[in-house]
Amino acid sequence: MARLVSILVFALIVSATAQAQNIIFQHEGLDRQYRIHTPDELSESPPMVMVLHGYGMNNSMMMSWYGWTQLADERGFIAVFPNGSVDPYGNRFWDVDYAIHEGIEIDDDGFLRELALYLQDKMGIDPGRTFVTGFSNGGDMCYQLACRESETFMSFAPVTGTMMDTLYTTCQPAVPHPIWTMNGSDDPVVLYEGDMENNDGWGAYRSVPDIIEFWATYLQTPDMERTYLPDVNPDDGSTVRLDLYSSPQHDRELRYYLVIGGGHAWPGQSGNMDIDATLEIWNFFDGLSNEPCTPGDYNGDQVVNVDDLLLVIAGWSDPYDVDDLLTVIAHWGSVCTFPGACCLGDETCVYIESMDCEDAGGEWNGAQSSCTTTSCSSALNDECIDALPVTNGEIDFSTENATSSSDVYDDSQCPGTWLGSMGNDIWFSYEATCSGTLSLSTCNSANFDTELVLYEGSCLSKVQVACNGDGAGCSGYTSLLEAPVTSGGQYLVRLGGWDAASSGTGTLLIDCEE
Repeated sequence: MARLVSILVFALIVSATAQAQNIIFQHEGLDRQYRIHTPDELSESPPMVMVLHGYGMNNSMMMSWYGWTQLADERGFIAVFPNGSVDPYGNRFWDVDYAIHEGIEIDDDGFLRELALYLQDKMGIDPGRTFVTGFSNGGDMCYQLACRESETFMSFAPVTGTMMDTLYTTCQPAVPHPIWTMNGSDDPVVLYEGDMENNDGWGAYRSVPDIIEFWATYLQTPDMERTYLPDVNPDDGSTVRLDLYSSPQHDRELRYYLVIGGGHAWPGQSGNMDIDATLEIWNFFDGLSNEPCTPGDYNGDQVVNVDDLLLVIAGWSDPYDVDDLLTVIAHWGSVCTFPGACCLGDETCVYIESMDCEDAGGEWNGAQSSCTTTSCSSALNDECIDALPVTNGEIDFSTENATSSSDVYDDSQCPGTWLGSMGNDIWFSYEATCSGTLSLSTCNSANFDTELVLYEGSCLSKVQVACNGDGAGCSGYTSLLEAPVTSGGQYLVRLGGWDAASSGTGTLLIDCEE
């Protein structure tokens, strides 16, 4: 009990610290950094996902943009966001032997390994459920950890990552672990066909098919089942193909997503919108638990029946015995049930099981669906694609039943203010009526802490041009944004709250002056 108390105290301390600033972790004489998100409700031995940023990005971006903290709250895992080092060009990076970093030696393998072991010890994290994912350069680092640190991390999920040839030719994992991976067929940064001639200057790296073949061979997963996922959003210009590699001899999997027509993006956040990569990755990690969904389900088919009985008999004395036989009999007919997103009558979403959702009069969205990606709101402008057309004047609004969009936003364009997590946001589309200054204001006219972001372009091709968290002289942390616009230009206004608890009503004032 004393250990559990100390773990909880430590968790509260690092969680509070991480929300304000990076935490310092010393490794090989360097002050390395990480942020950590700890949900309010955790099991005594929770899982952990380490999320690695791309080249030129940082851990704050990974924490803010990809929905990991919201999903961690819902599913009860710890999310950790380390920072790479800064290279001579001023960009944060992970040392995966890029040609541009020749002569630079940073022990990122050791840093991430030691950070994981430290957090396992201090926070009681389950070593058997310690996972890592990453984007771009962070995806490259995932592959590197899979090759070199497989005794610490139990599964890997690189998004738009690759294997440099120096890693490909020397990769010798100590332990084979399941891998989830995703690439875009039209990625202009990580080329699908690879770049063994080093035409782009990053160094020689293998093609995506070469990398998939490498891992399928190493994991001994010769059987491949190919499916094409539903084209949920036909306007995003891409579709998703899933190749699932497996074997009848063991339960390891290689799950390979190819975004056909996709670029260098994180699906669900940008580019392809047919799936949400964050949710897909966590569901994959979560499914790797060594514990059966229900006692007696030894073959993992989510029901206790004659197949489990036959498995116990076939494996009698190794590994099964009379206790396992009695467990099958005691739980005969039990069926695994998984929670999912349930939309209630008040347009809120809760993560519960199907029967509980039905009892509550809600609409269930399926097993392992998530409230982070499910909109229960009837608001017409809850997502960018449904942005409400507006013009100059006063627009009354409410965000009380809105969901939180995953679209990118950048605090660097908010001098002196911060945007928080942009919770419960709504969208407006605006055609500029002047070539001059556009003013957007909730200043003193909203009953909650508002945030404003202005983009130029369309939902599928938008560029942030301005933002504001707290307007000067505005009470209650309401917002005031001003930006230059061009007459006839197409703009998108995103209005949200500081965090998931910030929502309410107000009036948005729009004015355009030459």
